[in-house]
Amino acid sequence: QGLLAGIAFSDIDRRPSRLAARGGVGAVMGSKKVKAIVVDMDKIPPLVDRKTVMKSIGAYAKKLRESDVILNYNRVGTMSMGDYTNYMGGLPVRNFTSGQQVDINQETFKMGGDYITELNNERSGNHTHACMPGCVIQCSNVYVDSAGNEVVSPVEYETLGLLGTNCGLTDPDDLAALNYIANDLGVDTIETGATLAVLMEAGLAEFGDVAFMTEALKQIRLGSETGRLYAQGTARVGEHFQVQRVPVIKKQAISAYDPRVIEVTGITMMVTAQGADHTAGNVPRMETAGKELDELMEASLSAQLTNAAIDSLGLCVFGNSVTKPNLDFILDTFNSAHGTNLTADFFDQLGRDTLLMEREFNRRAGFGVKDDELPEFFYTEPLYPKNRVARFHAPDVNPIYDQLGGELEDVAGY
Repeated sequence: QGLLAGIAFSDIDRRPSRLAARGGVGAVMGSKKVKAIVVDMDKIPPLVDRKTVMKSIGAYAKKLRESDVILNYNRVGTMSMGDYTNYMGGLPVRNFTSGQQVDINQETFKMGGDYITELNNERSGNHTHACMPGCVIQCSNVYVDSAGNEVVSPVEYETLGLLGTNCGLTDPDDLAALNYIANDLGVDTIETGATLAVLMEAGLAEFGDVAFMTEALKQIRLGSETGRLYAQGTARVGEHFQVQRVPVIKKQAISAYDPRVIEVTGITMMVTAQGADHTAGNVPRMETAGKELDELMEASLSAQLTNAAIDSLGLCVFGNSVTKPNLDFILDTFNSAHGTNLTADFFDQLGRDTLLMEREFNRRAGFGVKDDELPEFFYTEPLYPKNRVARFHAPDVNPIYDQLGGELEDVAGY
């Protein structure tokens, strides 16, 4: 029932490695004494116009496979973001004390997607792996050791960032081994990595100490007193050891995008209901230096509205570059499946309603403006190599949802 616990879904090869990881959802499941949920999917659900739906699915898949963005996901996967954030100086390194692990003009960045992909391909690993039946993006991977034996599936960017560079790791083999243990435990690698880095910050080990990290995960597995403490996550471990630099928002560990440099995603992480959730509206590639807050908030809100609707419809966010320009086509497919008459207005309204409901849930749970604040060190410590500090405080960004207009009573069926 530790707050690190996620819910592990099996992939197409029956590995319990696809996690609904964040927010302690596994702790909720455990508190209800639910060990597992088994779904018997022996047939396709009934469709109003099956022929049109299947034809549309094929056409959507074709559009995805023709997209340069999707082809890069297929070639490298989410790990490609590691090369970008290291280059941009927004990668979490040693508990967010640096934004760059190596200068690529001086040495090879071995924790990036390009290096890991080349290494894994040379070892006959798999870099076009589908995590679920029918996936055409196939951004997952199966990482193997030097003898070609499977270590873990998959290695993802957030794991690379928080469990890897943020803990001072420099060898992808070490990361993969720890990734396997975390998957086997069913814990969130973002929260776990941030927790381990805070323990290192507290002086329990040096950054990069793989033996310490392995032992800490062992204690979580054993359920020892130490392990139960670690399983409570970054914020509570930081409080216990009186650590000053604890990278959390709303007591959840910040994702692998330093908000001092990757500012739009930083705003999203500050205001989103769950706290520190990059998936709510990730805009990592926007250069923000010199741009005003209004422009950055507009970019964040736009991404949040899109992702809220995409998530609600059960679509993959990695397909957004294809989905958003083809909304009419997507909604026609839904209409053919369900006999509905959805329009583009429905998509926009769905995103708005979702964000309003999340905001109201937080309000009733007692969250206020102050809970959108970043930890103090983001405002006071310039981040190498760009030497930027966070520019925006909670009162600056909290009004972002005021632009949605209306009250919660306007949300249909609430």
